[in-house]
Amino acid sequence: MTETAATPKPRPEPLFTLDLKDNGGLFAPISLAEITSWIQKEQAFWDWVHRSNRGGNHDQGLRQALSQLGQASNTANQAPQYKDSNPQHYNNQIQAIESQLRETYSRQGLPHSSTPLAARIKAYKDATGDHAASFFASVFVPPQPGHHFQPNELATWRGLVKGLIEKYGLAIAPQKGRKQSAEQSFEQLRVKAEDLVGEKSTAYDALHRDYSALAESVRTTASEQKTKFDDAQSQRDSSFEELVAKHQDEMEALRKTFREEIALRAPATYWETKRQTHERMTKITGGLSFGGIAVAAIVMGWLIHDLLRSVAPNTPPEAWRVAMLVLVGIFTVWGLRLVVRMFLSHLHLATDAAERVVMTHTYLSLMEGDQLTSKEDRQLILQALFRPASDGIVKDEGVPFSLAEVLTRTGKP
Repeated sequence: MTETAATPKPRPEPLFTLDLKDNGGLFAPISLAEITSWIQKEQAFWDWVHRSNRGGNHDQGLRQALSQLGQASNTANQAPQYKDSNPQHYNNQIQAIESQLRETYSRQGLPHSSTPLAARIKAYKDATGDHAASFFASVFVPPQPGHHFQPNELATWRGLVKGLIEKYGLAIAPQKGRKQSAEQSFEQLRVKAEDLVGEKSTAYDALHRDYSALAESVRTTASEQKTKFDDAQSQRDSSFEELVAKHQDEMEALRKTFREEIALRAPATYWETKRQTHERMTKITGGLSFGGIAVAAIVMGWLIHDLLRSVAPNTPPEAWRVAMLVLVGIFTVWGLRLVVRMFLSHLHLATDAAERVVMTHTYLSLMEGDQLTSKEDRQLILQALFRPASDGIVKDEGVPFSLAEVLTRTGKP
């Protein structure tokens, strides 16, 4: 069973609360339609008063009360047109209806149709007629001062006397005292029951309205929380999918970088080893070059000194000694030139290998940062990275020129 089916809809807050006590109990209408229906029921109950007009002014109290009831009905019919256009006047109309009903039933004392007195008046009317019943009812709703009871028929006298006996208990005999006491006790119990029912009904309606408002607040809050949770869950799902897609892209890029790093690891290792080798050979050949130059300078100086020391004054040196000195000088220069060029070759190759190692590491860093998305950029870097390497050897290096070659070259213009 749903909550709507299990819990009845609470009555709205009443327009006003009119406690008639033993003359009708508690009246707490929630709409003008309920007020109109309530008044029409009362007017229908007392409609016979207007038909019993045979002269006299004994029923002026009844007629004034019914006139006040009619004014309340007219006010209830006119009030709806001011509900939206003039709320202040509408509230004044509601207060006027309450005041008119209170005047009718509390001050003027018109019996409510649900009371035992009204039931006895109706029973007497049905038994004796409208005119006699008007005298009976006028005893309980007397006319204003200046109006008199003037019964002209036996039935009307009977109604007047019956009303006086009913109101003041003139015919109570000792043997009927117990019955009268029981009726009075029952009437007091009925009044208390009506008061209690009215009080509890008002409290129940208020509690029911509070419960309904609380239940509606809970339902609204639950709906809002569910909506917020669904939105948050959708946002989390969307964020999770974005993170998964981003992670997959990053893993794919890392996988590509790893594959290319593995592919370039051997060349990088090779060029790093080659750089270290050439740097080591550069140090060796550089040391030999500069050391050889120093040694060659010392040796050539000593040979020249020895040649000059062995020559007599004012005599030319011996030809074989000069030829030996020239030959030693040529081979010394050729050897030093060869060692120097080896030094320069290793220095060049070490620099080239270092550049390739740097380019390889730079290429891998750019790949990891996903900054080489263009195939043209990658191809350009790879072409520079894997260009043919120079061996650094000078082509004209070798043995010294022959005498014929020297004479041939010097003979050219």
